[in-house]
Amino acid sequence: MPLRTRRPLKRVPLAGGIAAILLISTQPDAVLAADTSESPAGVRVDFGSTEGQLPRPEKHNNFGSLNSWPQQRADDVAFLNKQGLHGEIYRVWVSSPKAPPESNVFNLCHLETQSCDLSILDDYLTDASTVSDELLVNVNPTAFVEGKKPWKDLAPTLELIIRSLKEKYPRVKYIEAFNEPDWQFHGEQRHNGHPANETTLQPDGLYRYYAPFYEAVSKVNKGLRPADRIKVGGPSLSLMDPKWVKPFLDAYAVDRNPHKRLDFLSYHSYLEWDDAYQVAKPYKDDLRVVASQRKVLRGWLAERRLDRHLPAFITETGIYPGPSYDDTDPKKDYIRQAAAMATYGYLYANQPDTHLFNWCVRHRVEERKDQFVTRTPNGPLKDTFTPYGNMMLMQSKMKDTRVSAVVEDALEGDNGLYTMASKDRTGASLMVWNWQHVGDRSYRATVNMSRIPSELRHNQVRERVYRIDQTTSNHFGDPAKADLQPVEEKIVRPGRTYTETVDLAPNAIYLILLERA
Repeated sequence: MPLRTRRPLKRVPLAGGIAAILLISTQPDAVLAADTSESPAGVRVDFGSTEGQLPRPEKHNNFGSLNSWPQQRADDVAFLNKQGLHGEIYRVWVSSPKAPPESNVFNLCHLETQSCDLSILDDYLTDASTVSDELLVNVNPTAFVEGKKPWKDLAPTLELIIRSLKEKYPRVKYIEAFNEPDWQFHGEQRHNGHPANETTLQPDGLYRYYAPFYEAVSKVNKGLRPADRIKVGGPSLSLMDPKWVKPFLDAYAVDRNPHKRLDFLSYHSYLEWDDAYQVAKPYKDDLRVVASQRKVLRGWLAERRLDRHLPAFITETGIYPGPSYDDTDPKKDYIRQAAAMATYGYLYANQPDTHLFNWCVRHRVEERKDQFVTRTPNGPLKDTFTPYGNMMLMQSKMKDTRVSAVVEDALEGDNGLYTMASKDRTGASLMVWNWQHVGDRSYRATVNMSRIPSELRHNQVRERVYRIDQTTSNHFGDPAKADLQPVEEKIVRPGRTYTETVDLAPNAIYLILLERA
Protein backbone atom coordinates (compact mmCIF):
# COMPACT_ATOMS: atom_id res chain seq x y z
CA MET A 1 0.00 0.00 0.00
CA PRO A 2 1.22 3.56 -0.61
CA LEU A 3 3.09 5.28 2.18
CA ARG A 4 0.93 7.95 3.83
CA THR A 5 1.32 10.85 6.20
CA ARG A 6 -1.51 11.59 8.63
CA ARG A 7 -2.83 14.56 10.53
CA PRO A 8 -3.34 14.32 14.27
CA LEU A 9 -6.57 12.80 15.48
CA LYS A 10 -9.45 15.24 15.91
CA ARG A 11 -12.11 15.30 18.57
CA VAL A 12 -15.58 15.69 17.10
CA PRO A 13 -18.83 16.01 19.11
CA LEU A 14 -21.56 13.46 18.42
CA ALA A 15 -25.27 14.14 18.17
CA GLY A 16 -28.29 11.85 18.34
CA GLY A 17 -28.27 8.77 20.56
CA ILE A 18 -24.61 9.09 21.52
CA ALA A 19 -23.91 12.77 22.12
CA ALA A 20 -20.26 12.32 23.00
CA ILE A 21 -16.71 12.65 21.78
CA LEU A 22 -15.44 10.29 19.11
CA LEU A 23 -11.92 10.08 17.79
CA ILE A 24 -11.99 10.48 14.01
CA SER A 25 -9.09 9.72 11.71
CA THR A 26 -8.97 12.29 8.90
CA GLN A 27 -7.81 11.74 5.38
CA PRO A 28 -4.03 11.81 4.79
CA ASP A 29 -2.44 15.09 3.75
CA ALA A 30 -0.66 13.47 0.83
CA VAL A 31 -0.16 10.23 -1.00
CA LEU A 32 3.53 9.94 -1.63
CA ALA A 33 3.38 7.06 -4.05
CA ALA A 34 0.00 7.00 -5.75
CA ASP A 35 -0.94 3.55 -7.03
CA THR A 36 -3.71 3.59 -9.62
CA SER A 37 -3.16 0.02 -10.88
CA GLU A 38 -5.77 -2.69 -10.40
CA SER A 39 -4.98 -5.85 -8.48
CA PRO A 40 -6.25 -9.09 -10.02
CA ALA A 41 -8.80 -10.99 -7.95
CA GLY A 42 -10.97 -14.06 -8.29
CA VAL A 43 -14.56 -14.75 -7.27
CA ARG A 44 -16.11 -18.23 -7.40
CA VAL A 45 -19.87 -18.72 -7.44
CA ASP A 46 -21.51 -22.15 -7.38
CA PHE A 47 -25.11 -21.76 -8.50
CA GLY A 48 -25.67 -25.50 -7.98
CA SER A 49 -25.35 -25.08 -4.22
CA THR A 50 -28.07 -24.06 -1.77
CA GLU A 51 -27.46 -22.16 1.47
CA GLY A 52 -30.98 -21.32 2.58
CA GLN A 53 -32.95 -18.14 2.14
CA LEU A 54 -30.97 -15.05 1.23
CA PRO A 55 -31.05 -12.63 4.17
CA ARG A 56 -32.92 -9.43 3.26
CA PRO A 57 -31.49 -6.52 5.28
CA GLU A 58 -33.02 -4.04 2.85
CA LYS A 59 -36.46 -5.05 4.17
CA HIS A 60 -35.59 -4.00 7.74
CA ASN A 61 -35.37 -0.24 7.99
CA ASN A 62 -35.80 2.85 10.19
CA PHE A 63 -37.77 6.02 9.88
CA GLY A 64 -36.34 8.90 11.82
CA SER A 65 -38.52 10.44 14.49
CA LEU A 66 -41.75 12.32 13.78
CA ASN A 67 -39.99 15.58 12.90
CA SER A 68 -37.43 14.03 10.52
CA TRP A 69 -38.37 15.57 7.15
CA PRO A 70 -42.12 14.92 7.46
CA GLN A 71 -42.94 16.83 4.26
CA GLN A 72 -41.02 14.24 2.22
CA ARG A 73 -42.23 11.12 4.00
CA ALA A 74 -45.38 10.29 1.98
CA ASP A 75 -43.50 10.69 -1.31
CA ASP A 76 -40.64 8.59 0.06
CA VAL A 77 -43.06 5.82 1.02
CA ALA A 78 -44.63 5.79 -2.44
CA PHE A 79 -41.20 5.68 -4.10
CA LEU A 80 -39.87 2.93 -1.82
CA ASN A 81 -42.93 0.78 -2.58
CA LYS A 82 -42.67 1.48 -6.31
CA GLN A 83 -38.98 0.53 -6.36
CA GLY A 84 -39.60 -2.82 -4.66
CA LEU A 85 -38.30 -1.72 -1.27
CA HIS A 86 -41.49 -2.36 0.68
CA GLY A 87 -40.35 -3.42 4.14
CA GLU A 88 -40.92 -6.45 6.29
CA ILE A 89 -40.24 -4.48 9.50
CA TYR A 90 -39.86 -0.73 9.93
CA ARG A 91 -38.71 0.73 13.23
CA VAL A 92 -40.56 3.85 14.37
CA TRP A 93 -40.40 6.19 17.35
CA VAL A 94 -43.18 7.41 19.64
CA SER A 95 -41.17 8.79 22.56
CA SER A 96 -37.96 10.08 21.04
CA PRO A 97 -36.17 12.77 23.07
CA LYS A 98 -35.31 14.39 19.71
CA ALA A 99 -38.98 14.90 18.84
CA PRO A 100 -41.20 17.66 20.29
CA PRO A 101 -42.55 16.85 23.80
CA GLU A 102 -46.08 17.23 22.50
CA SER A 103 -45.53 14.17 20.28
CA ASN A 104 -44.17 11.98 23.10
CA VAL A 105 -46.68 9.17 23.56
CA PHE A 106 -46.24 9.33 27.34
CA ASN A 107 -47.70 12.83 27.15
CA LEU A 108 -50.55 11.71 24.88
CA CYS A 109 -51.93 8.91 27.04
CA HIS A 110 -53.59 9.47 30.40
CA LEU A 111 -54.30 6.83 33.03
CA GLU A 112 -57.00 8.96 34.62
CA THR A 113 -59.18 8.87 31.52
CA GLN A 114 -57.76 5.62 30.07
CA SER A 115 -57.41 7.41 26.73
CA CYS A 116 -54.76 8.35 24.19
CA ASP A 117 -54.88 11.09 21.59
CA LEU A 118 -52.54 9.82 18.86
CA SER A 119 -53.59 12.31 16.20
CA ILE A 120 -50.19 14.04 16.11
CA LEU A 121 -48.59 10.66 15.29
CA ASP A 122 -51.21 9.59 12.75
CA ASP A 123 -49.54 10.63 9.49
CA TYR A 124 -46.22 9.25 10.70
CA LEU A 125 -47.53 5.83 11.72
CA THR A 126 -49.87 5.61 8.72
CA ASP A 127 -46.94 6.24 6.37
CA ALA A 128 -44.92 3.58 8.19
CA SER A 129 -47.82 1.13 7.95
CA THR A 130 -47.99 1.80 4.21
CA VAL A 131 -44.32 1.02 3.57
CA SER A 132 -43.95 -2.05 5.80
CA ASP A 133 -45.74 -5.28 6.68
CA GLU A 134 -44.95 -4.86 10.37
CA LEU A 135 -43.89 -2.05 12.70
CA LEU A 136 -41.35 -2.20 15.51
CA VAL A 137 -42.22 0.62 17.90
CA ASN A 138 -39.43 2.02 20.04
CA VAL A 139 -40.75 3.13 23.44
CA ASN A 140 -38.32 4.92 25.73
CA PRO A 141 -39.62 5.54 29.30
CA THR A 142 -37.21 8.38 30.08
CA ALA A 143 -39.33 10.14 32.73
CA PHE A 144 -39.80 6.89 34.67
CA VAL A 145 -36.11 5.99 34.67
CA GLU A 146 -35.23 9.52 35.77
CA GLY A 147 -37.77 9.36 38.59
CA LYS A 148 -39.99 12.13 37.23
CA LYS A 149 -42.97 9.77 37.09
CA PRO A 150 -43.78 7.04 39.64
CA TRP A 151 -42.51 3.59 38.77
CA LYS A 152 -45.83 1.97 39.76
CA ASP A 153 -47.51 3.78 36.85
CA LEU A 154 -45.12 2.44 34.22
CA ALA A 155 -46.82 -0.92 33.53
CA PRO A 156 -50.40 0.43 33.32
CA THR A 157 -49.24 3.36 31.20
CA LEU A 158 -47.44 1.01 28.83
CA GLU A 159 -50.52 -1.21 28.63
CA LEU A 160 -52.65 1.80 27.67
CA ILE A 161 -50.09 2.99 25.09
CA ILE A 162 -49.57 -0.41 23.49
CA ARG A 163 -53.28 -1.25 23.39
CA SER A 164 -54.08 2.11 21.79
CA LEU A 165 -51.31 1.78 19.20
CA LYS A 166 -52.34 -1.74 18.26
CA GLU A 167 -56.02 -0.84 17.92
CA LYS A 168 -55.33 2.08 15.59
CA TYR A 169 -52.30 0.66 13.75
CA PRO A 170 -52.73 -3.11 13.40
CA ARG A 171 -49.29 -3.51 11.84
CA VAL A 172 -47.66 -2.82 15.20
CA LYS A 173 -45.99 -6.18 15.85
CA TYR A 174 -42.97 -5.43 18.02
CA ILE A 175 -42.39 -3.24 21.06
CA GLU A 176 -38.75 -2.32 21.67
CA ALA A 177 -37.98 -1.15 25.19
CA PHE A 178 -35.52 1.76 25.54
CA ASN A 179 -33.11 3.41 23.15
CA GLU A 180 -29.44 3.26 24.18
CA PRO A 181 -30.15 3.32 27.93
CA ASP A 182 -26.54 2.41 28.65
CA TRP A 183 -25.56 5.74 27.09
CA GLN A 184 -28.55 7.92 27.97
CA PHE A 185 -28.66 7.07 31.67
CA HIS A 186 -25.04 6.11 32.36
CA GLY A 187 -22.38 6.47 29.67
CA GLU A 188 -22.98 10.12 28.86
CA GLN A 189 -22.75 11.03 32.53
CA ARG A 190 -19.57 8.97 32.93
CA HIS A 191 -18.15 10.70 29.88
CA ASN A 192 -18.86 14.05 31.50
CA GLY A 193 -16.95 13.06 34.63
CA HIS A 194 -19.57 11.60 36.97
CA PRO A 195 -18.48 8.56 39.02
CA ALA A 196 -20.13 5.29 38.00
CA ASN A 197 -22.10 5.05 41.25
CA GLU A 198 -23.61 8.51 40.75
CA THR A 199 -25.19 7.94 37.35
CA THR A 200 -28.95 7.66 36.84
CA LEU A 201 -28.84 3.94 36.08
CA GLN A 202 -26.53 1.04 36.84
CA PRO A 203 -26.30 -2.04 34.60
CA ASP A 204 -27.97 -4.27 37.17
CA GLY A 205 -30.92 -1.86 37.44
CA LEU A 206 -32.02 -1.89 33.81
CA TYR A 207 -34.17 -5.03 33.92
CA ARG A 208 -36.41 -3.49 36.59
CA TYR A 209 -37.68 -1.09 33.92
CA TYR A 210 -37.99 -3.82 31.28
CA ALA A 211 -40.33 -6.10 33.26
CA PRO A 212 -43.29 -3.66 33.00
CA PHE A 213 -42.98 -3.89 29.21
CA TYR A 214 -43.59 -7.63 29.05
CA GLU A 215 -46.31 -7.33 31.70
CA ALA A 216 -48.10 -4.75 29.53
CA VAL A 217 -47.68 -6.73 26.32
CA SER A 218 -48.98 -9.91 27.97
CA LYS A 219 -52.17 -8.13 29.03
CA VAL A 220 -52.73 -6.59 25.59
CA ASN A 221 -52.12 -9.93 23.88
CA LYS A 222 -54.91 -11.63 25.86
CA GLY A 223 -57.42 -9.80 23.70
CA LEU A 224 -55.70 -10.55 20.37
CA ARG A 225 -55.77 -13.50 18.01
CA PRO A 226 -52.53 -15.54 18.11
CA ALA A 227 -51.47 -14.25 14.67
CA ASP A 228 -51.90 -10.64 15.80
CA ARG A 229 -50.08 -10.85 19.12
CA ILE A 230 -47.25 -8.46 19.87
CA LYS A 231 -43.65 -9.41 20.56
CA VAL A 232 -41.55 -7.51 23.04
CA GLY A 233 -37.81 -7.12 23.50
CA GLY A 234 -34.92 -4.75 23.93
CA PRO A 235 -33.04 -3.16 25.56
CA SER A 236 -31.66 -1.43 22.44
CA LEU A 237 -28.19 -0.93 23.92
CA SER A 238 -25.72 1.33 22.14
CA LEU A 239 -23.50 -1.74 21.64
CA MET A 240 -23.39 -5.42 22.58
CA ASP A 241 -21.60 -4.61 25.82
CA PRO A 242 -21.14 -7.47 28.34
CA LYS A 243 -21.28 -4.94 31.19
CA TRP A 244 -24.95 -4.38 30.27
CA VAL A 245 -26.08 -7.50 28.39
CA LYS A 246 -24.97 -9.99 31.05
CA PRO A 247 -26.76 -8.37 34.01
CA PHE A 248 -29.87 -7.94 31.86
CA LEU A 249 -29.85 -11.65 30.91
CA ASP A 250 -29.04 -12.64 34.51
CA ALA A 251 -32.12 -10.80 35.75
CA TYR A 252 -34.31 -12.31 33.03
CA ALA A 253 -33.03 -15.82 33.77
CA VAL A 254 -33.95 -15.60 37.48
CA ASP A 255 -37.27 -13.80 36.92
CA ARG A 256 -39.94 -16.20 38.24
CA ASN A 257 -42.88 -14.44 36.63
CA PRO A 258 -44.60 -17.08 34.43
CA HIS A 259 -45.54 -14.32 31.97
CA LYS A 260 -41.99 -13.08 31.41
CA ARG A 261 -41.05 -12.58 27.78
CA LEU A 262 -37.98 -11.62 25.82
CA ASP A 263 -38.82 -12.20 22.17
CA PHE A 264 -35.69 -10.49 20.84
CA LEU A 265 -32.53 -8.88 22.16
CA SER A 266 -31.68 -5.57 20.47
CA TYR A 267 -28.56 -3.46 20.33
CA HIS A 268 -26.72 -1.07 17.99
CA SER A 269 -23.52 -1.50 16.05
CA TYR A 270 -21.36 1.60 15.65
CA LEU A 271 -18.48 1.56 18.12
CA GLU A 272 -17.31 0.52 21.56
CA TRP A 273 -16.14 2.51 24.58
CA ASP A 274 -13.46 2.05 27.19
CA ASP A 275 -14.73 1.32 30.71
CA ALA A 276 -14.75 5.02 31.66
CA TYR A 277 -16.59 6.11 28.48
CA GLN A 278 -13.76 8.46 27.57
CA VAL A 279 -12.39 6.91 24.37
CA ALA A 280 -14.52 5.49 21.56
CA LYS A 281 -13.31 2.89 19.10
CA PRO A 282 -15.35 3.00 15.87
CA TYR A 283 -16.10 -0.29 14.17
CA LYS A 284 -15.28 1.30 10.80
CA ASP A 285 -11.58 0.75 11.55
CA ASP A 286 -12.23 -3.00 11.14
CA LEU A 287 -15.81 -4.09 10.52
CA ARG A 288 -14.92 -7.70 11.25
CA VAL A 289 -15.31 -6.90 14.95
CA VAL A 290 -19.03 -7.69 14.52
CA ALA A 291 -18.45 -11.07 12.83
CA SER A 292 -18.33 -13.06 16.09
CA GLN A 293 -21.16 -11.33 17.94
CA ARG A 294 -23.65 -14.19 17.52
CA LYS A 295 -21.15 -16.75 18.78
CA VAL A 296 -20.49 -14.63 21.87
CA LEU A 297 -24.19 -14.04 22.48
CA ARG A 298 -24.97 -17.73 22.15
CA GLY A 299 -22.39 -18.43 24.83
CA TRP A 300 -24.00 -15.92 27.19
CA LEU A 301 -27.44 -17.42 26.55
CA ALA A 302 -26.21 -20.98 27.07
CA GLU A 303 -24.52 -20.04 30.37
CA ARG A 304 -27.92 -18.92 31.66
CA ARG A 305 -29.85 -21.84 30.12
CA LEU A 306 -31.73 -19.45 27.86
CA ASP A 307 -32.75 -20.13 24.27
CA ARG A 308 -29.58 -19.95 22.17
CA HIS A 309 -31.73 -19.07 19.15
CA LEU A 310 -33.10 -15.89 20.71
CA PRO A 311 -33.29 -13.43 17.78
CA ALA A 312 -30.89 -10.50 17.84
CA PHE A 313 -32.12 -7.28 16.25
CA ILE A 314 -29.35 -4.82 15.38
CA THR A 315 -31.78 -1.93 15.20
CA GLU A 316 -29.21 0.69 14.19
CA THR A 317 -25.83 0.46 12.54
CA GLY A 318 -23.40 2.41 10.37
CA ILE A 319 -19.87 3.78 10.27
CA TYR A 320 -20.70 7.40 11.11
CA PRO A 321 -22.28 7.70 14.57
CA GLY A 322 -23.27 11.27 15.35
CA PRO A 323 -21.61 13.95 13.22
CA SER A 324 -18.49 11.85 12.61
CA TYR A 325 -16.84 11.62 9.22
CA ASP A 326 -13.74 10.67 7.28
CA ASP A 327 -13.77 13.72 4.97
CA THR A 328 -15.22 17.09 5.91
CA ASP A 329 -16.50 17.20 2.32
CA PRO A 330 -18.90 14.22 2.46
CA LYS A 331 -18.73 13.24 -1.22
CA LYS A 332 -16.43 10.27 -0.61
CA ASP A 333 -18.13 9.40 2.66
CA TYR A 334 -21.43 8.72 0.87
CA ILE A 335 -19.91 5.86 -1.12
CA ARG A 336 -18.05 4.64 1.96
CA GLN A 337 -21.33 4.41 3.85
CA ALA A 338 -22.88 2.39 1.01
CA ALA A 339 -19.99 -0.10 0.84
CA ALA A 340 -19.83 -0.32 4.62
CA MET A 341 -23.52 -1.16 4.92
CA ALA A 342 -23.15 -3.86 2.28
CA THR A 343 -20.27 -5.26 4.33
CA TYR A 344 -22.24 -5.11 7.57
CA GLY A 345 -25.04 -6.94 5.76
CA TYR A 346 -22.61 -9.66 4.69
CA LEU A 347 -21.09 -10.08 8.14
CA TYR A 348 -24.47 -10.33 9.86
CA ALA A 349 -25.89 -12.57 7.11
CA ASN A 350 -23.34 -15.18 8.16
CA GLN A 351 -24.70 -15.19 11.74
CA PRO A 352 -27.93 -17.15 12.35
CA ASP A 353 -30.88 -15.60 14.17
CA THR A 354 -29.44 -12.12 13.59
CA HIS A 355 -31.28 -9.33 11.80
CA LEU A 356 -29.75 -6.06 10.62
CA PHE A 357 -31.90 -2.90 10.43
CA ASN A 358 -30.81 -0.10 8.12
CA TRP A 359 -30.47 3.42 9.54
CA CYS A 360 -32.20 5.42 8.07
CA VAL A 361 -34.57 6.76 5.35
CA ARG A 362 -33.75 10.41 6.05
CA HIS A 363 -31.77 11.32 9.14
CA ARG A 364 -32.84 14.33 11.15
CA VAL A 365 -29.40 16.02 11.01
CA GLU A 366 -26.69 13.65 9.70
CA GLU A 367 -26.46 13.44 5.91
CA ARG A 368 -24.07 10.49 5.68
CA LYS A 369 -26.82 8.21 7.01
CA ASP A 370 -29.47 9.28 4.48
CA GLN A 371 -30.96 6.78 2.02
CA PHE A 372 -32.54 9.67 0.09
CA VAL A 373 -30.69 12.78 -1.09
CA THR A 374 -31.77 15.30 1.51
CA ARG A 375 -29.25 18.11 1.91
CA THR A 376 -28.78 20.08 -1.30
CA PRO A 377 -28.71 23.85 -1.96
CA ASN A 378 -32.33 23.51 -3.09
CA GLY A 379 -33.43 21.27 -0.25
CA PRO A 380 -34.43 17.58 -0.21
CA LEU A 381 -34.83 15.82 -3.54
CA LYS A 382 -37.82 13.70 -4.41
CA ASP A 383 -37.38 10.10 -5.62
CA THR A 384 -33.57 10.27 -5.52
CA PHE A 385 -31.52 7.73 -3.61
CA THR A 386 -28.06 8.31 -2.19
CA PRO A 387 -25.45 5.62 -2.96
CA TYR A 388 -26.61 3.94 0.27
CA GLY A 389 -30.20 3.88 -0.96
CA ASN A 390 -29.08 2.54 -4.34
CA MET A 391 -27.13 -0.22 -2.58
CA MET A 392 -30.34 -1.28 -0.83
CA LEU A 393 -32.09 -1.23 -4.20
CA MET A 394 -29.39 -3.54 -5.52
CA GLN A 395 -30.04 -5.92 -2.62
CA SER A 396 -33.75 -5.94 -3.43
CA LYS A 397 -33.00 -7.19 -6.95
CA MET A 398 -31.16 -10.26 -5.66
CA LYS A 399 -32.84 -13.66 -6.01
CA ASP A 400 -34.26 -15.58 -3.06
CA THR A 401 -32.01 -18.59 -2.40
CA ARG A 402 -28.45 -17.98 -1.28
CA VAL A 403 -25.68 -19.95 -2.98
CA SER A 404 -21.99 -20.40 -2.30
CA ALA A 405 -19.92 -17.36 -3.31
CA VAL A 406 -16.26 -17.05 -2.34
CA VAL A 407 -13.59 -14.43 -2.91
CA GLU A 408 -10.30 -16.19 -3.57
CA ASP A 409 -8.08 -13.34 -2.40
CA ALA A 410 -7.33 -12.64 1.25
CA LEU A 411 -8.48 -9.45 2.90
CA GLU A 412 -6.06 -6.82 4.14
CA GLY A 413 -7.55 -6.31 7.57
CA ASP A 414 -11.21 -5.95 6.67
CA ASN A 415 -10.44 -4.28 3.33
CA GLY A 416 -10.95 -6.10 0.08
CA LEU A 417 -13.62 -7.86 -1.95
CA TYR A 418 -16.87 -9.31 -0.61
CA THR A 419 -19.57 -11.16 -2.49
CA MET A 420 -23.02 -12.70 -2.11
CA ALA A 421 -24.96 -14.66 -4.73
CA SER A 422 -28.41 -16.15 -5.07
CA LYS A 423 -30.84 -17.87 -7.43
CA ASP A 424 -34.50 -18.70 -7.89
CA ARG A 425 -36.83 -19.66 -10.73
CA THR A 426 -36.46 -16.24 -12.31
CA GLY A 427 -32.67 -16.34 -12.68
CA ALA A 428 -29.37 -15.81 -10.91
CA SER A 429 -27.74 -12.84 -9.22
CA LEU A 430 -24.59 -11.77 -7.44
CA MET A 431 -23.23 -8.70 -5.73
CA VAL A 432 -19.51 -8.02 -5.42
CA TRP A 433 -17.97 -4.94 -3.81
CA ASN A 434 -14.63 -3.51 -2.77
CA TRP A 435 -14.78 -2.29 0.83
CA GLN A 436 -11.76 -0.04 1.24
CA HIS A 437 -12.96 2.58 3.75
CA VAL A 438 -10.22 5.23 3.27
CA GLY A 439 -7.93 2.87 1.35
CA ASP A 440 -7.28 3.24 -2.37
CA ARG A 441 -6.79 -0.28 -3.70
CA SER A 442 -8.69 -1.18 -6.87
CA TYR A 443 -9.37 -4.66 -8.23
CA ARG A 444 -10.08 -6.32 -11.54
CA ALA A 445 -12.17 -9.28 -10.48
CA THR A 446 -12.76 -12.35 -12.60
CA VAL A 447 -16.08 -13.87 -11.56
CA ASN A 448 -16.25 -17.57 -12.35
CA MET A 449 -19.81 -18.93 -12.17
CA SER A 450 -20.31 -22.69 -12.16
CA ARG A 451 -23.38 -24.95 -12.34
CA ILE A 452 -25.49 -22.21 -13.92
CA PRO A 453 -29.21 -22.93 -13.21
CA SER A 454 -30.62 -25.33 -15.78
CA GLU A 455 -33.29 -22.89 -16.96
CA LEU A 456 -30.53 -20.51 -18.06
CA ARG A 457 -28.14 -22.96 -19.71
CA HIS A 458 -27.92 -22.81 -23.49
CA ASN A 459 -30.79 -20.36 -23.66
CA GLN A 460 -30.83 -16.70 -24.49
CA VAL A 461 -30.13 -14.92 -21.22
CA ARG A 462 -30.29 -11.21 -20.56
CA GLU A 463 -27.31 -10.12 -18.50
CA ARG A 464 -27.64 -6.76 -16.74
CA VAL A 465 -24.80 -5.21 -14.79
CA TYR A 466 -25.32 -2.32 -12.35
CA ARG A 467 -22.62 -0.25 -10.64
CA ILE A 468 -22.35 2.21 -7.77
CA ASP A 469 -19.16 4.20 -7.43
CA GLN A 470 -17.92 7.76 -7.07
CA THR A 471 -19.56 8.92 -10.31
CA THR A 472 -22.13 6.25 -11.17
CA SER A 473 -25.47 5.76 -9.38
CA ASN A 474 -24.32 8.68 -7.27
CA HIS A 475 -26.04 12.07 -7.21
CA PHE A 476 -23.05 13.63 -5.46
CA GLY A 477 -20.69 12.63 -8.27
CA ASP A 478 -23.02 13.15 -11.23
CA PRO A 479 -26.64 14.26 -10.67
CA ALA A 480 -27.55 12.97 -14.14
CA LYS A 481 -26.59 9.47 -12.98
CA ALA A 482 -28.25 9.47 -9.57
CA ASP A 483 -30.53 6.50 -10.27
CA LEU A 484 -29.19 2.98 -10.02
CA GLN A 485 -27.33 2.75 -13.31
CA PRO A 486 -27.17 -0.29 -15.63
CA VAL A 487 -23.66 -0.06 -17.05
CA GLU A 488 -24.04 -3.05 -19.35
CA GLU A 489 -26.87 -5.07 -20.84
CA LYS A 490 -26.43 -7.87 -23.34
CA ILE A 491 -27.83 -11.21 -24.49
CA VAL A 492 -25.58 -14.19 -23.71
CA ARG A 493 -25.85 -17.98 -23.95
CA PRO A 494 -24.17 -19.39 -20.84
CA GLY A 495 -23.47 -23.06 -20.65
CA ARG A 496 -22.79 -24.88 -17.41
CA THR A 497 -20.22 -22.20 -16.58
CA TYR A 498 -19.95 -18.49 -17.25
CA THR A 499 -17.30 -15.86 -16.60
CA GLU A 500 -17.56 -12.11 -16.19
CA THR A 501 -14.96 -9.45 -15.35
CA VAL A 502 -15.61 -6.30 -13.32
CA ASP A 503 -13.36 -3.40 -12.34
CA LEU A 504 -13.85 -2.29 -8.77
CA ALA A 505 -12.57 1.10 -7.68
CA PRO A 506 -12.39 1.71 -3.90
CA ASN A 507 -15.83 1.13 -2.34
CA ALA A 508 -17.45 0.36 -5.71
CA ILE A 509 -20.37 -2.08 -5.74
CA TYR A 510 -21.57 -4.27 -8.63
CA LEU A 511 -24.73 -6.27 -9.21
CA ILE A 512 -24.92 -8.88 -11.99
CA LEU A 513 -28.32 -10.30 -12.98
CA LEU A 514 -28.85 -13.27 -15.31
CA GLU A 515 -32.46 -13.80 -16.43
CA ARG A 516 -34.23 -15.50 -19.33
CA ALA A 517 -34.45 -13.12 -22.28
